[in-house]
Amino acid sequence: MKITVETRPYGEVETDALISYVFEEADPVQGRIGELDRKTGGLLRKLAQGGEITGKLLEMTLVHAPAGLKAQRLLLVGAGKSEQYGTPQLRKLAGAALRFLKSRAVKRCAFVVRCFAAGKGRSALPERRASGEGELSRRRRTSRGTW
Repeated sequence: MKITVETRPYGEVETDALISYVFEEADPVQGRIGELDRKTGGLLRKLAQGGEITGKLLEMTLVHAPAGLKAQRLLLVGAGKSEQYGTPQLRKLAGAALRFLKSRAVKRCAFVVRCFAAGKGRSALPERRASGEGELSRRRRTSRGTW
């Protein structure tokens, strides 16, 4: 499987599903999610106000054909409280998102990475990656850097 890092705007990424995560806060639509909300014409804020997006840990909100994005779907995964967030939580979120999308026959997906403080989480996504067929890899990086 090939893993690539894209630096182009997420609105231009053509994929079956674009994945990001939302923290459990009074206003879950802020930061990168606020940018996604503006791209989708305020849809995410409406969903949050209606209780569809709360940020509770592993809560999944799937939006089909989001306006303003080239992705066919937008998946928002609840990340829980931001104070408790770290690499283990990112691994758990990535794995849960991939299993959720696999059950919906999604073949290609992209993960919108918010920001990592001091390298936090950089290795988490490759460790919980999906192959071209959407299969979840359970292998880990060895001391030699191989899979």
